[in-house]
Order: sequence, then C-alpha cells, then structure tokens
Amino acid sequence: MRKKLPLLVVLVMLTALLLAACGDNTATTGTAATTSAAATTSAAATTAAMTSAAPTTAAMTSAAPTTAAVTTAAPTTAAATGNPTNPFALTALPALAASTGSKGGKFTNVSLAGELAPSIHPYPSATDYSDSVLQVDALVHDGQLVDYDYVTLKWGLRLAKDIKVSADSKTFTFTLKDGVKWSDGSPLTVEDYQVAFDNVSKGDPNDKDGNYFVGLDDFNKLKVTSDKTANTITVVLDDVYAPDLALSYINALLPVKKALWDGKPFYDVTKNPEILKPTVVLGAYTVESWDAKAQGTLKANPNWWRGQPNFDQVVFKPGSASTVVESVKTGQADFTWNIPAAQVAAAKNDINVPEWTAVNGSYRFIEYNTRRAPMNDKAFRQALNQAIDRDNLVKLAEVGLGVKVDTFLSPDNNFYNKSLQGYKFDIAAAKKTLADAGYKMDGANLVGKDGKPITVTVIFPTSSNPRKLIATYLQQQLKQLGVTVNVDGKEFNAYLDQLVKKKDFDISLSTAGGGFPDPDSFKSSIITEAAGGSQNNSGYSNPRLDELFKTGGKELDPTKRKAIYDEAQKIINDDSPVFFLYDINNWTGLSKKVTPIIPTKSTNLYANDIITRWSFANQ
Repeated sequence: MRKKLPLLVVLVMLTALLLAACGDNTATTGTAATTSAAATTSAAATTAAMTSAAPTTAAMTSAAPTTAAVTTAAPTTAAATGNPTNPFALTALPALAASTGSKGGKFTNVSLAGELAPSIHPYPSATDYSDSVLQVDALVHDGQLVDYDYVTLKWGLRLAKDIKVSADSKTFTFTLKDGVKWSDGSPLTVEDYQVAFDNVSKGDPNDKDGNYFVGLDDFNKLKVTSDKTANTITVVLDDVYAPDLALSYINALLPVKKALWDGKPFYDVTKNPEILKPTVVLGAYTVESWDAKAQGTLKANPNWWRGQPNFDQVVFKPGSASTVVESVKTGQADFTWNIPAAQVAAAKNDINVPEWTAVNGSYRFIEYNTRRAPMNDKAFRQALNQAIDRDNLVKLAEVGLGVKVDTFLSPDNNFYNKSLQGYKFDIAAAKKTLADAGYKMDGANLVGKDGKPITVTVIFPTSSNPRKLIATYLQQQLKQLGVTVNVDGKEFNAYLDQLVKKKDFDISLSTAGGGFPDPDSFKSSIITEAAGGSQNNSGYSNPRLDELFKTGGKELDPTKRKAIYDEAQKIINDDSPVFFLYDINNWTGLSKKVTPIIPTKSTNLYANDIITRWSFANQ
C-alpha cells in the first residue's frame, strides 16, 4: 500500500518522499515534504510538520492574482472550498465528522519496521525521517497556518483565521486563530512560530551528520516575522511560485513552545530533551512514554483545538512482516500501516483491508551511486535497466499489485510525460550496450575499464520483503551480464545510515511517494546536492536539470510548466541516475471493529485528522 505518509505537508514539499521508509509496501522516507515516510526508503524525508499534505497536481496550476491585496476571512461554518478564480481565497477546513462508535479505549498500531521513530521532532532531520516519524508527528504536532484537504483536494485555513496576500503574491499575512492552547493549557502565540522559524532556518545543509531539517531548502524560501500586538504572522517568499507550491512551502511552518525550545539547540538531544520526548505539544495526542525498540504510547490531549480525539490512547509497536497481520487478526493490534503484498489476499479473510487510489501514491525505484565506477557510466546504468523485466518484477515482489512506470509521477498525473521511451527488457540489447561502451567479457565475468571483474553491492532495508525479493532478482538477472551482485540487507535505521550518511553503496533499492503530488516534490532527490538536493543519494548533478526544477516551480502558466517538467523527466530517463520500477497499489490493514473508514485521496489514512475520529464499533 503505497504509503508515504503525509504528515504535515512540509514533507510534502520535499519529495515525497523519499522518505518513506520503513515499511515494505510503501514508501519511504518522507517530501517535500515528505517525505516523507512510511515508508521507505530512500531517503530521508522531508518534513516539517507534515501533517497534512500537499496539493494534488490538478489544483496546482492556477495563476497568482494580480489584484491588490486579498483578504478572506474564515467562515464560521464548516464548509471550505476555496475560490477557483483566486487560489489564495481560502476558507476554513471542514469540521471533523462525528463518531459512529464507542469513544475511549486504546488504539494500537503495529509497524513492519523493527524499530519506531528514534525521535519525535516537529522538524525531523533526513537521518530521522521514516514511516513511523510521519505517523507519530501527525498525531503529536500541529499548527500549520494552512492545510490541504485530501477529500476536496483544496487548500484551506487551519490555525489562521484569515489570510492577506500582496499584489505580487509574495507576501502572506495571517491572523492567528483565537483560543488555541498547548497541551499544558497555555495559549498558542505568534512568538511560538517565530522561535521555530528563527532556529530551524539556522540549519546547515553541509552538516555531515545531517542535523538539520530535511526540508530546509524549501523552508529557506520563507522569511517570517510576527506581530504580537496584532496577533499576525507574515510570511514573505523569496520569489513568486505556482499557488499550490507557495502554500505548501508555508505549510511547512510549525510552532514550538517558546518557553521550552528557545535558547536550546534544535538538533542536540543531549541538550534538548524535547526532541526525543516532547512534553508540551499542539496535536491531538501527547507523548506518555516512548521506547523506539519496544513501544510508544500517546494519550489524548484534552486541549486539542479541534476537539477531543475519540481514543484515550494510541499505542505504537514495532513488528515484522511475519507478525503484523496476525497481530490485527488476534486483537493484539487494531491497525497496521503495511501488509506485505503476498499476504493481502489471505488477510482479507480475517481483517479489513481497504484499497484505494491516491493522488500521491508510492513507487519503487533504483538509486545508482554515480560517485563511483562503474555506476558513474551512463551506458553501464542503461544496460542494467535493460536487463530488468519490470512486469515480471511486479508479479514477483508485489504479487501483481503494482504497475510499471518510467518516471516519478503516476500515469494519471497531469504532468506525466507520455512521450517517454522507457527501457524495455532485452538481455541481448543490454549486452550490446555494454560492448558498445567498451566493456569486455573474461569468461563468465564482465570486466570493467580498469581490467577487473565487476562486482556491485545492492543495499536495502530488511524490513521490506519486496525489496529483499528485488535484490535476489537483480543478483540473478545481472549475472547474465557477467556482473556479480552482493546483497546487503540491514535494519532500517542502519540502512538509512549507509545510504544517506555514508553513501556507501552501488545500488540502493528505494521507495518514495505519499508526499506532494506536484513534480516539484521530486527535486530534492535529483537536483545537485549543493543546489538543494537534500535527498540526492545518487550524487547525480546536471546543471540543466537544476535549472528546469528551479524554473518549473516559479512558472505560473500550466502549459509552459508542463513542457518544463516533460524535459526534466526525459533527462532523468535518459541519464538514469535512478531507474523507476513500478507504482505500488494502496492498501492497509484494520481490525473489523474500527469505524468509520473515511476515504480520502491520500496514501495516508491519518490525513485530514481522520484517525482522531476513528472509534470502535458499538458491540
């Protein structure tokens, strides 16, 4: 089930996530995010607050207004639809649906990941960004000024009660909603946003330990000032952006309790205990206890601004591919974000397994480390692509629950480049590509340009059974080209360390998705690291591609924007620093007593605060 959880949109901005990380039929790590996780993989995610998610591509093409400043007050009713002629005429998000079951009790999540989130940071770093980070952050942290509704696919006001936009669409002034309280009963203030911005924006993307917000590049497009007397927050963007992108960047801004965070480092757990276990939060739940290796327990926040969440407690437990379905079936858990594809059919006999289509679905892809030979040779990468039968791989790794893709966008995305000439499975053609590039055979072994037999290492998280199967498949397939493949599976956090920090790999089996459905969301995974590619694990750098993503985010004309991203997709396909395998279908596992299952168009069932309205059916 493609899941990259959108937590707070911010990640959403980044890319989707690449973050999605841990799970196995979902995405991984995190974008702008993002990213960001759920899944998977790749990288780190993006994220700040992630609680909501970025807009869908369809909505992202309206032009910014040219009139003078626009002011829209939030209505007192629940409905929220936005003005189609003015993309910044936002209204309040819909009210939460009433429960149909029994309130109270404990709701238990079990995860495929062997460990839970290592920290519960509202602005997670790339190395901390994972599936469980997104899930927990979505419940604990809150405070976006604007948010995206995954039912109506429209932006609305969350903790802002009105919005004023300058004529040039670069300056946004929000008046903070009245009466919002932190979990300790103290009032939320504009200074809480200011201290968060001032400290997060100090992050250094050159920090080798990754101690900075994974969505820092996009976050730094903002300049934030606050006026305590007027109760306003003003956000100035560094340029004019497509409306949905502008709002997604603003969505990354989350408050922190000034009295607890001010004057403390934002990424040093030894000096700031709020990072590992926040004591005062704004979300639906507070942290009661947290042990990443054993169990985490959240309890309902009586001061949550949207009302009392239905469950008294939400518990997170680590699990494994062999235990998650049984845990839900036997009542040890009520929800599992991921079910291994091979178990889906059988699981439907014992638990609820809803399936749906999302606008921000997840996909699996290969990341080639272009920093080292022979992965730095385009012809070598292309030959490997030709040796992979993706249609067969979907059947092998996902029991057919997926569809082959040639880019980071779903085929039904408005920005999908339909003219792409994807790589066709052809072993003979792969051998010819290698021979034409100067590679030779020495007996059964392919010899590199240094005269030595070629051996490559494939890394993946052992929490993902599909990626284990893909690794084994590559070992067999590439042997036909004379390439020896060593498989290196690690526990998820160790895998991320090897991929993101150490960059010690030849091939990474990654998963992303669940973040911003706009093509801009993939940029952090592919543009030059120095230009903002915080999730660029391949080390690829192409000035033309950097320029296209930079231009695409600022282009307001939808036709011109489409042409920009068409070219970007073609470059990525041709150069192939990454190779897209297939989109993953969307599903999850729930106890039959959980109600109501409210559908959205997000991969994240936590979107729109839905989990806070779940309850157990009256028995």
